[in-house]
Amino acid sequence: MLTDEAFRAWCQHNQIAMETATYIQRIRSSPPVRKVRSGVSNVTGRYPSVKMGCAIQFESRHVELWGIYTMERDDNVLEYFDQPTRIQLHYQARSGRKTSPWHTPDFFVVRRDGAGFEEWKPAAVLDQLGIRMPERYQRHGAGGWQCPPGEAVANALGLYYRVRTSAEYHPFYIQNLKLLQDFWTHTYHVDAGQEAQVLEALAVYPGVSVAALLDAHPRLSVDVVWAMLTSRRLYTDLAAASLMDWDHVFLYQSEAEGHAASRHAVQVRLATPLASRLLWDGRLWEAEVEGTTVTLRPEVGAMFRLAYEHFQRLVDLGQITPAGPATPSPLHESAREAFAHAGPKALDAANRRWREILAYTRGEAITVTARSIQNWMAAFRRAETASGCGYLGLLDHVARRGNRTTRVPDASRQLLQEYLTTQYAVPQAKRAAAVYRLYREACAQQGIPPIGERTFYRERARATSQEVTTLRRGKRAAYAAQPFYYLDQTTPRHGGRPFALAHLDHTELDIVLVSSVTGKPLAKPWATFITDAYSRRVLACYVTFDPPSYRSAMMAFRLCVQRYGRLPQELVVDRGPEFGGVYFQALLTRCFVTQVDRPPHQPRFGSVVERLFGTTTTELLNQLRGNTQASKTPRLLTREVDPKRLAVWTLERFASRLSEYLYEVYDQMDHPALGQSPREAYAQGMMLAGSRSHRLIAYAEDFVMQTRPTTRAGTVKVHPSRGITVNGLHYWHDCMRGAQVAGQTVPVRYEPYDMGVAYAYIGGQWLECVADAFALVHGRSEREWHCILDEWREQQRQHGRKRITLNGPLMGQFLHQLEGDEALLLQQQHDLEEQAQRSAILPGSPRFLTPRDESPQIELDLTKIKPYEEYR
Repeated sequence: MLTDEAFRAWCQHNQIAMETATYIQRIRSSPPVRKVRSGVSNVTGRYPSVKMGCAIQFESRHVELWGIYTMERDDNVLEYFDQPTRIQLHYQARSGRKTSPWHTPDFFVVRRDGAGFEEWKPAAVLDQLGIRMPERYQRHGAGGWQCPPGEAVANALGLYYRVRTSAEYHPFYIQNLKLLQDFWTHTYHVDAGQEAQVLEALAVYPGVSVAALLDAHPRLSVDVVWAMLTSRRLYTDLAAASLMDWDHVFLYQSEAEGHAASRHAVQVRLATPLASRLLWDGRLWEAEVEGTTVTLRPEVGAMFRLAYEHFQRLVDLGQITPAGPATPSPLHESAREAFAHAGPKALDAANRRWREILAYTRGEAITVTARSIQNWMAAFRRAETASGCGYLGLLDHVARRGNRTTRVPDASRQLLQEYLTTQYAVPQAKRAAAVYRLYREACAQQGIPPIGERTFYRERARATSQEVTTLRRGKRAAYAAQPFYYLDQTTPRHGGRPFALAHLDHTELDIVLVSSVTGKPLAKPWATFITDAYSRRVLACYVTFDPPSYRSAMMAFRLCVQRYGRLPQELVVDRGPEFGGVYFQALLTRCFVTQVDRPPHQPRFGSVVERLFGTTTTELLNQLRGNTQASKTPRLLTREVDPKRLAVWTLERFASRLSEYLYEVYDQMDHPALGQSPREAYAQGMMLAGSRSHRLIAYAEDFVMQTRPTTRAGTVKVHPSRGITVNGLHYWHDCMRGAQVAGQTVPVRYEPYDMGVAYAYIGGQWLECVADAFALVHGRSEREWHCILDEWREQQRQHGRKRITLNGPLMGQFLHQLEGDEALLLQQQHDLEEQAQRSAILPGSPRFLTPRDESPQIELDLTKIKPYEEYR
């Protein structure tokens, strides 16, 4: 991010007007004007930007987040700001009415040669927006998009306005940028000898693959290659292949050498240039060379494969001609409709017939009779003359066989559609039989012959869609009918490597636990999982009686670092309140973790961890005493199967066994989606992606301090006599007596599971401060302390006190009065059960502190005391 002096120099260099400089400075010094919002399917989040030194919001994981990655690596971009300001656009709507909506661009970007607004949109969405708002979004001559109303507003300010699309970058390029992120956010020191070893190998063998390089030098770490690529000491085309695919990643000493090698490879592979868009048989095709085979993908229909020499022959004969990006499709709408009605079997049969025709014209052997081929060729020519596409003549018409003339009168069918719309697709969710009876009565009244019952149910099934299910049962019930988002060949399987993407979520476990002291049933526990999406490995599991909160996420982070020494690069969470707090977001930003918020009520976006919850329940919990399978049908529940009577597991023993199942048993079981166990997938992924030892996090007091929460303000003022006040308690450290410390505003943090101590950042270090009421609050959790404060405040209000302050002796008396409080006792029991696993997570052994102003010990010499009498 530019300093004020650097910004003034930039304005002077680019001759920025004073009004424009003031406008830009206001954007630079202001927070985002709005928070990003999630709709039906878009994914929002926060990216920890190294260039900007703060978290940047994004509203689309595959559009705006792509733009953030490219701007982070673009040396021409000096600064960029998300949701910078609101501007008013003026244009004419499609209806002809003038409209002036307020618009917030996605980013304001400061480049070396100028500044302006940039709006990112999916390429497919822009085609629809161009139809809905033709005056706002238009194509320009270079093939991209522009927004004339936005450009008019920006030009008046001396800025630019650009519409950016996801089609500007290949998915491999973004995927590889993510894989290399650890090497540009944190410096990796490359040994001079290893660097020289790599450069010498490339000087002898330019274009060597990563696999061949590492085979020739077994002691060379792949992290060295990634670090040299990041620092541009090596070059490879990041858009050509995934860096995890070592066999197809070719290395060069410079970018110019890589481009020259690519051009030479194309010239060697192809005798004539192969256009990416072709025109053949009245259709536009996209061609792709795969070895000695050319794969042709049409605009409509099934793909077709040809040997390269056969493809070249058709090019020489002029049957296949190159087409430009702006070449319109010559295919008629009637032909498109015919392709739309053709099924996969019909297309496969047409492809087989076309191959036989091409083989017959080349004089090669055929597998059918010559008369059949002659008939097909005649049908091909007739279709070519009629519609311009001979392929349509090769489609069979088996689906059209039979008498398909409808026997239902039009009046009956129209009345049926009316009743399906007004009586069936309604929130009352009427039964189909009742709707059919109403339909028959209406037909009798109007003198129309009704359709049969079987035909009615067929029409109802044909009319039932996701919209009808939404009207009858709500959008959550219709969610199961939504189409899946299938992964294509350029999408990695839930992250490109281990720790690239992880899911964090909570669930209430279906088992009742008992107290370790009384043996009586307490409650069902909550579990917090962090799951690696690439390997399906469970990175952390924390079990507690407390409902989901930031404390559960904090302990899961500590467990993850304790076990693996690292945190994931991207973390997918739902929209729970604990994930939207300042503490959680600040922690992820400090640890360089991108927060990804999945859409609300869309469990498929978190299917990795949601499926793990189900597996844990069916494979483990349902086999233990105290599971709640019987209680799910309360009317069938009896004393013999009551989970509360059968419960025997304590929290400590259960958490230990659950961790053993997840970390040892599940970790070594074959996963059906991977074809291997999570442990094997993790080891393989770490080998391909590199160990990244420079990103390891030491599980020590420094990291634990990072995970500790702070107050809402984050800082407190040091009082010379009372110290600092955190969560209504006074804390003290001896250094606060000094005149240079008193009156300062210092950052503070506290341990949510021990309110007896707090931490203040004084003199460049975190100091442990002791509570004045240490004996009363030591060992009490934050949740228990809040229960006490709520009771205290309510009692003070009942006594009519307007100003409520904490008083040590009165608080002590009040705590004795609360000994019989049910909620407080229950929380104390929960905290007692969780104490064992918490002590295993916290570094070091617990320290018992003594409060300040403790009276000095008095030593007595009993020999000098004069006896007055002797007792016998």
